[in-house]
Amino acid sequence: MKLLLIVLASYLIGSIPFSHIFPGIKGKDVRVAGTKNVGATNVLVVAGPLMGALALIGDIGKGYFSVYLAQRYQLPPFGIALAALAAVAGHDFSIFLRFKGGKGLATTGGALLAMDLIFGLLALLLWILCMIILRYFVPSTILVLAFVPVMMWMASWRPEYILFGFGAFLLAVYAHRCDLQRFFAGKELTIQESMAKHLKK
Repeated sequence: MKLLLIVLASYLIGSIPFSHIFPGIKGKDVRVAGTKNVGATNVLVVAGPLMGALALIGDIGKGYFSVYLAQRYQLPPFGIALAALAAVAGHDFSIFLRFKGGKGLATTGGALLAMDLIFGLLALLLWILCMIILRYFVPSTILVLAFVPVMMWMASWRPEYILFGFGAFLLAVYAHRCDLQRFFAGKELTIQESMAKHLKK
């Protein structure tokens, strides 16, 4: 019963649409502006740096707090991994947004930081490195999330956490499916081109 309640709570926590709430303070709706993604990057574009930062902190916090909650109530590793995945699923399929949402990267990052701070920071650095080398946001994101369970396995993490990493990767692929189609069709903008386009607006 405790496991079920915490997993459900984690899903509800993940469902809190900070990237919809904060720009709403300025009368902005990210669902119909910018990239139309309910995520911190789009909040930055649509509502400015302050709202973007608040949305990012909120989205990271959802993953972090869900893992902390599971640890606080001494769930086994399987329960902690399930709570983390529930938070990411909540972000992607928010009950408050009719089961629509963002793409889960920040929430996944928050969960990883709560599981192991050093590992989470290394994953962040790897993501930044991939973006510098590849110059595209979406492929860099998917590539890093694909590496996360591999790095967990290499670092001898428990199988339950490796399964979380793999599950988060699958959720990210699904959430980015349209972006990936655009990339493989040669229509995706580089990070530099995307920034120039939004700064021009």
